[in-house]
Amino acid sequence: MRGGVVRPVALAVLTLAIVWLSPARSDALVCGLFGCSCAVTMTTLDFGAINPLEGLQTAQGEVEVDCTGLAELFPSIAIKMQSGTWGTINARKMRAGAGDPLDYNIYTSSQHNVIWGNDTSGTAVVASGGLLALGHWNVTRTVYGRVAPSPATKPGEYSDTVVVRIDW
Repeated sequence: MRGGVVRPVALAVLTLAIVWLSPARSDALVCGLFGCSCAVTMTTLDFGAINPLEGLQTAQGEVEVDCTGLAELFPSIAIKMQSGTWGTINARKMRAGAGDPLDYNIYTSSQHNVIWGNDTSGTAVVASGGLLALGHWNVTRTVYGRVAPSPATKPGEYSDTVVVRIDW
């Protein structure tokens, strides 16, 4: 039998699952003669196998908004991220099946210096725009995540679900 070091592994997956569109802003997108529609897709932030002894670890995904039927000069939307199932926007948490927490957050850039939130508590909203939308408009934004395991992080699968709101 050979000796070795056993490193606990945690799998962390953040699901950006619930999305809705809200035409609440005064500068909402303008629909053409036949109406317009927008579809939102996103990828999961998958941190993969987390080694608690390696400190902060990162992942990235994307949010994409694809609209048709527009007639808009300088089209724009606001992409807002809510707090998640546990924690707050400034201190999001994933949970394992047994309830063990794992600290993480979502950021607007790869520098992980501005938390992506819903424009409350000093958090940022990602605004997307362009010059002209005639018929079709598409915007994609990268989502950056960072997880903060500690040596006490228990092995297991950790997850959270964050509501993404698109205001247009």
